[in-house]
Amino acid sequence: MPISEATIRAVKYPPEKIPDSWFGNVPANSEVSPPVIDLKRFSPYLCTLSDIQLPANANVELRARYGKTRVNENTAAMLNALPGAWRLMAKDELYLNFFGLAPAANYTSHYGLWVVAPTVAHKLALGMPLTGAEMELAARLNIQDSVDKGVLPLAIRYQIEREYMVLEEETHARSVNIAAANVTYTIESLYPRPGEIVVLTRIAANPGAAANAIRFIVDRDQDIGYADVRTFPLSLMAGGEVECFIPAMKEIRLTCQAAVAPGAHLFRYTFRRIRLNNILRARFGLASKDELPGDVWEKCIAGVL
Repeated sequence: MPISEATIRAVKYPPEKIPDSWFGNVPANSEVSPPVIDLKRFSPYLCTLSDIQLPANANVELRARYGKTRVNENTAAMLNALPGAWRLMAKDELYLNFFGLAPAANYTSHYGLWVVAPTVAHKLALGMPLTGAEMELAARLNIQDSVDKGVLPLAIRYQIEREYMVLEEETHARSVNIAAANVTYTIESLYPRPGEIVVLTRIAANPGAAANAIRFIVDRDQDIGYADVRTFPLSLMAGGEVECFIPAMKEIRLTCQAAVAPGAHLFRYTFRRIRLNNILRARFGLASKDELPGDVWEKCIAGVL
């Protein structure tokens, strides 16, 4: 299923990066219907579309809207079947679609959507309103000066490298016999150990045939079908792997399903074991201000950590 506002509401441990894919026929002289992505009313989160991968095709235009910005670009000269440099950040509207100058059959794309809970630093940088408590916190920690210097808000990748201590990282590969149509088959379940979280960071699979409609499904804790990625736009080669960042406190369950019975199918995925520190407890709402030492909770809300 495509990413929707309901998917964003299921975000529990931001920042999270949700993977997705799309394939279909791009019609001549019109856009794909329904759109690939059409998100509205996802406040209070910030959403950033990134790593858009697609085949270069002179007959296909990429069309996007994020906030008041519009993008309309022919894909002929874009990276062919490799993720491109995209960072489309939106506070209230995000749209992605394809327009055909001529018909394009079985066109494909995959991408990732970062979902961030805005801190005080984000709100100051983006001109978003602050609550009274946030205004007091901003003044006490001098957040506006740091925003004006350009050192806040923290970039997501820097934040992850700095605060998410990687204890272990593994890449697993599985061959799963999909022996019946519309039956769910388990790939693997990943469980954190005490004092840890597990984070799914990459998925890949053999594409299979378009008609097989093979799906790579990610359940996180109690969120069933949190990510549901069709494998036809994916591959096991460079460019076919989708980056993601899906933390879990209890379980990441990976399953697959197909519209037919294609038999043995290959899947690959990477995950990290992360130490559950006080910064993450504060960020994830697992501990209150009084349960954490010093000013950890306030600095997380402010965006200093």
